Amino acid sequence: MSGNEMVPWGTAIVGDVLSAFNLPGGSFVSKLGDKYLERKQKEAAEILIEEVAKGSPEPIDFTGSGADPLIEIIYRFLKAAADGAARENLRLLAQVIAGLKKNKALEPDKFRKWANILEQLTRDELLVIGKAIAIKRKMASEGVAFIPNDFSNHLRSDLIASGYQATVIDPLCASLGRTGLFLGASGYGGVMVYLPMPWLDELGTLADVESVANAKGN
Repeated sequence: MSGNEMVPWGTAIVGDVLSAFNLPGGSFVSKLGDKYLERKQKEAAEILIEEVAKGSPEPIDFTGSGADPLIEIIYRFLKAAADGAARENLRLLAQVIAGLKKNKALEPDKFRKWANILEQLTRDELLVIGKAIAIKRKMASEGVAFIPNDFSNHLRSDLIASGYQATVIDPLCASLGRTGLFLGASGYGGVMVYLPMPWLDELGTLADVESVANAKGN
């Protein structure tokens, strides 16, 4: 299946909907949609090439036994692009591919897990994840005993310092419960605390979420 054939029905549906409402231009919109998909997949390929090239001081060898799973992974990566994943999300997925290969764990199942988690996250959600990884890493480097309330308080403070209103922090963090990166729980005084799960540490070894989320013009 070629990149242009990955989602052939998407733009055709747009044309059908316009026709059903007796609106002109269905064929024209379909052509624009084809151009859009082609552009998205080209951008995604450029991002993947860039991240793989800089992912290691030494060239990452994708030849030999690594070729077959990589082909499947690339198709999944391009599908994320065709499905409308933002540039930030695609860059993270590209970093995950490079990271999995560097860790000798380049398997389609592993990449599908991360693709399902990362491809449609909002920029706000990515910022929360990036800050959480940074906080957890700092606590570990300082030899600080992990206390859930302390972790959550640090996360709240960082988010407020970044301009988030206190009233939106709980819904934003709670939305990440679906990813398996956090687990919400009731803390002291009934205040919600958000516990980092092992997948959060794993993601931190594969991709630089905070830098990607904060970068302009990814």
